[in-house]
Amino acid sequence: MNNQVIWIFGPSAVGKETFINYIKNNQPEELLARLGWVNKNIVVCDESINWVVQGDNDENELFRKKLNKVIEKYSQDNTNSIILIKGQDLDFDNNTLNAVRESLLNDEHEIIFLYVDFDILYQRYVTKKWWNETMTRDVCKDWAREQINLLIRHQNSSFKIKALDSSDNKYLDLNFPPVL
Repeated sequence: MNNQVIWIFGPSAVGKETFINYIKNNQPEELLARLGWVNKNIVVCDESINWVVQGDNDENELFRKKLNKVIEKYSQDNTNSIILIKGQDLDFDNNTLNAVRESLLNDEHEIIFLYVDFDILYQRYVTKKWWNETMTRDVCKDWAREQINLLIRHQNSSFKIKALDSSDNKYLDLNFPPVL
């Protein structure tokens, strides 16, 4: 095994899936070098993208509970690989990150937090099909703060977190946690 299990987190609309697809499809040398992923096989956990929960009573919520077993299989089937997983807040509720880490002791477990300036992020929110008028700037900021607090707890339990600016495909380093 000896893979790197990399969870991609960030507020909704920050570009998690875009980042994963950019890495997979373009293999940008400079970015891969900065992330320490040169000469590594890039594996995408497609289920983490396909099983996104977008509302109450979404059937993907049941699938998402099985994500830890799917990730274990990716690890068993690969070696010297980067396994990219699109994270959702539900994964914290399901304790998936810790369950995966406990089951894959020979793998490294890290989190990449994507972020952009909040004004840009909010402009993206209002274009989403799930957005509605109750989602004020303050509500959306609180939503982002909640995820950051969950990530800080994981950082305190020895998950390494790297923050990247997802405003363009340079994905420059940011400080974590970001200032909202």
